[in-house]
Amino acid sequence: MTREELYQSIYTHDTIYLPPHEQTTAALEVSLGCSWHRCTFCDFARDAFHIHEPEKLEQSLRVLSQLRPDDTRLFFLGENAFFMTAEQIFSIMELVSRHMPNVREYAMYSRIDDILRKREEELFLLNARGLQALHIGVESGSDSILEARQKGITSAQTVEALQRLDRAGIQYYLTIIPGLGGRRFSRLHAVETARMLNQVHPRNIWCLKLKLWEGTPLYKEAEDGVFDMMTPAEILREERLLLQNLTVSDCLFEDTTVLDKFTIQGMLPGQKEELLRAINYLLSL
Repeated sequence: MTREELYQSIYTHDTIYLPPHEQTTAALEVSLGCSWHRCTFCDFARDAFHIHEPEKLEQSLRVLSQLRPDDTRLFFLGENAFFMTAEQIFSIMELVSRHMPNVREYAMYSRIDDILRKREEELFLLNARGLQALHIGVESGSDSILEARQKGITSAQTVEALQRLDRAGIQYYLTIIPGLGGRRFSRLHAVETARMLNQVHPRNIWCLKLKLWEGTPLYKEAEDGVFDMMTPAEILREERLLLQNLTVSDCLFEDTTVLDKFTIQGMLPGQKEELLRAINYLLSL
């Protein structure tokens, strides 16, 4: 088999989605679909939720060990692979150690409730075994927006979960969605999201472009005039308000998708004024 055919043999879909900061990380598909599958804006969770059997994982690891024998970091692929119990994750780590003995660090996608279901001592043990980072879509810090978008969590639960990760030493990379509150709740979305983020310590805040996917409940809301989609300039002003209210430290703030042709990226708090100047310049064009 060619190298491309080997890769195709271990992934269900032709395209795999890794977070921006994991693009060079080896990926082991451990699950499919999303355990929640109810967010009104999401079009990614098309597969029924499923955790792969150990036999399937071991087969994939045999192939992956041929393709990436020297890798020291592994991403557990799945829309929220951290749904698995700590025992399931430890079991997969054992399989990895047999086939890819150089791997020392692990990362994966997670929902907030995946974290809250685990005891704090389990989080400490997972970190000790190599769980280095979780990538989490928090989307908004406004409870009313989270409820309207059926995210299944509250801002207080988000803060509690992320503070648990802080104590356990597990890093986290957060995604927010500017414009998710629509024009009517733009200010609320920006201010409440900043308030939530200021209580935690993300390594990265990534602004992800809101897209109205045909067939989703949010698309229908927009068609019916219930949800008022914002223009790029309005979203940029919302992002500016968010930044103005952020007091996080040692955190990379980036927008690589909202503005299409432009990328905004800088460390907070040191480059906050540069980021704001960049936004003001783009708004003046």
